[in-house]
Amino acid sequence: MKNINKEIEEFRQFLEGRGLSEHTIRAFTNDLKQFFSFTKRIERESIERWLSSMNGKGWTNRTKQRKLTSFSVYLKWKGIHIELPKVKAELKLPQVLSESEASALLSASLKTRNPERDRLFIKLLLTAGLRISEALNLKVKDIEEEGSEFYLRINQGKGKKDRRVPIVSDELLERLADYIKDKSPEDNLFPLSSREAGYIISRIAKKAKINKNVSPHTLRHTSATLYLKKGVNLEAVRKILGHVSLSTTQRYLQLTDEDVARELKKAINKR
Repeated sequence: MKNINKEIEEFRQFLEGRGLSEHTIRAFTNDLKQFFSFTKRIERESIERWLSSMNGKGWTNRTKQRKLTSFSVYLKWKGIHIELPKVKAELKLPQVLSESEASALLSASLKTRNPERDRLFIKLLLTAGLRISEALNLKVKDIEEEGSEFYLRINQGKGKKDRRVPIVSDELLERLADYIKDKSPEDNLFPLSSREAGYIISRIAKKAKINKNVSPHTLRHTSATLYLKKGVNLEAVRKILGHVSLSTTQRYLQLTDEDVARELKKAINKR
């Protein structure tokens, strides 16, 4: 295993030289370590057994595809040609915004007729991953302080336990404090209809020159995906989103896998 670890480190340096992100390189090396902990034999049958061993462990087919992409880059670097098995992908999730598109959306939200409200609204959806109904039902009194931390209390409806979402962004906290200073505890943060909220987000996306159909739910998907890309624990993301089942949250891993696979393919083409 010592030689394998040395080889993985050399290949990691190769990927760094190709300008790949740390997130992609970490995903690749983890895939490679997982393979070599399963088998040392580099052949199609061993690879097929490796993929089969993932069944029942919660891995999506898109995750398997990404792992195969990782392995194909490694094989090309080694100069080994093996026809890799095919894996059929599941249906894709609704599209999400990239980190740069999310930043562009936030910048464009300052160019509206109500920039204070709209910037806060976009920032809240991107940071807290709220459903649009949850965001529009928020009242000033739902901002709660506990010790040195602040939370949003999300009303889950009659008979359901409320959940709390931590306000982890200092900018969001500052904007919230300024925004509510003249409001009463029972006031809604955003006195908008769902239709008005959707129109505002769509209009801001056009200002940001984002060529996607951006809806309030797009921002919820984006929030979850960006958290996972930054290495946030899957269970923590589940709690933020309010999913009952962890398997629902795992679907977002498909999107992060796609990004990693896309970057790894760049390494192949640059060689």
